Amino acid sequence: MQITRDNASSVQKMITQMFGGKNGTPDPYGTDYGNFDLRFTPTDRPFNPPDWNEVKTKQDKPAMSESEFEDAIKELARKNFSTGNKDHKAIQKLIKQYQEVASPDRKALYEESMKKTGGKMNAACMFWDNSGNKSLAWHPITGRWSTFSTQGEHDRAVQFYSIYNDEFKRLQSEYGNDSKGRISMKQIHDDLRDEPLSASGMGSQLNVRG
Repeated sequence: MQITRDNASSVQKMITQMFGGKNGTPDPYGTDYGNFDLRFTPTDRPFNPPDWNEVKTKQDKPAMSESEFEDAIKELARKNFSTGNKDHKAIQKLIKQYQEVASPDRKALYEESMKKTGGKMNAACMFWDNSGNKSLAWHPITGRWSTFSTQGEHDRAVQFYSIYNDEFKRLQSEYGNDSKGRISMKQIHDDLRDEPLSASGMGSQLNVRG
């Protein structure tokens, strides 16, 4: 789950309500969700370590170059147009890789906190960057990890969907909306080869697997 500026307060309110609020039954592990002062206070709360294949964090090297990313995004739009189905798994995988170019090093933040708490979950169930910004959270109720989206990650997501939607609309314009789910990838690729290459690499082929 990605926490944005729009849903952060509602998510935190939900967690507070689940714990019964300030007047409810105290959490047996002493959790005070989102309490900055408790960020290094260890608890015995059970939790699962983050799966960094699923949770966005800074990578030592981008998954691909910017031009390769653009080709991959367009190719995914073509695949989805050809099948007539939106491959959500493939989209989430690719957009994660695309956003990680601008992601903070959440893995380092997590590991630093774990050292200070002796490998235990902190009482806030949350992790902050060095500027005091919320970056990563463990939901005690749902048992899931969430990230707080940075402006850079948000901008990358907007750019991702702009590339994807532009290519999808181009296909609709070229073949007609009724051809969605009926035209083969071979036909799309053959037609691209008949077109002159643009500066952005239009017409190159790249297989994207979900």
